[in-house]
Order: sequence, then C-alpha cells, then structure tokens
Amino acid sequence: MKIVNIVCSGDLHQPVPFQRLPELGPETYTYDPKVYHGAYVLLSRGKATVYRSGKYIIYGLKSLDEVGPSYEEFLALLSPIIDPSLVSPPRVQNIVGMDDIGTEVPLTRLVVALQMEHVEYEPEQFPGVIYRGERGTALIFSSGKVVLAGFRDLDSMEAFASGLRETIRAIA
Repeated sequence: MKIVNIVCSGDLHQPVPFQRLPELGPETYTYDPKVYHGAYVLLSRGKATVYRSGKYIIYGLKSLDEVGPSYEEFLALLSPIIDPSLVSPPRVQNIVGMDDIGTEVPLTRLVVALQMEHVEYEPEQFPGVIYRGERGTALIFSSGKVVLAGFRDLDSMEAFASGLRETIRAIA
C-alpha cells in the first residue's frame, strides 16, 4: 500500500493579519481573495492553507514522518506575523492510500459478498464499488486498484485493507 496524501489541521489560536502576508515574501505564499478566502503557504513538502480565523490545514504529505517537519516549517514561515507560542500542533484528519489487490475484481460478486451493507455500486455513474467501513472508505475498481480514504492512523487503514483483500481473494 502506498500513501498518496495526508491531511492534518490545527489552530493558531489567533487571527492571521493577512495584510502582513507580503512581509513573508512572494515565494512563500499565494493569496487572491477573488479566488479563495484562504492563503496558501508553500512548504518544501506539501502545502498549507491558513485562514484569517487562525485555522490551518497542511496537506499533500506522503508520510506521517513529514507531518512534524512540515508543521515546523509552516510555523517558522508564519512566525514574523504571528505568535508561535499560541499555536497548537496539527492532528491528522485524513490519510489516503492506494493499494493493488493484484487481481481483477468481479465487482458484482463483491457487492453480493459484502451483502450490500455499506456498499454503493452504480456502474452507470461510477466505475467502482464504494465501500464504507467503520473507520474509512474504499473505492474498489475491477482492475484490482483500491483507493482508501478517511483514515486517521495507518494501523486502522492497514487492518481495513487486509480484511478487504481477504474478502476479495475469497470471491475472485
């Protein structure tokens, strides 16, 4: 399984003075209120969106090991215009992964095997099965590719994917 995106969020616990964003330098951020009400902060790994309220989102990370360094970089970039001592560190909100079962998946049989619980399959509208588990969601395609989303930790994502692989291999 490969992680394709990690999203985390937090709070600066103070309003962000957007009028002071130019002090950060044009290579550090982009902000166009006609396009979006948040400012984008460019990080060496991933990006961050910060709002006037002080809420922020860091996204585009490929590993949980990148969360800490990206947060520190984000804080260092904003420190000229905010008080870093008030900021709370981010919490992981969503981990998105991709998996390959390694075999074609008979989607109609899969829907039957999953007993239609927590399953959506309308091939005229979307070419995959949407399976909603307790802790996350899987998009399962006939090619054997699976997109896993909505997880907050890797262990629950791995356990969910493992159970899904077993179910699929049992019907394939």
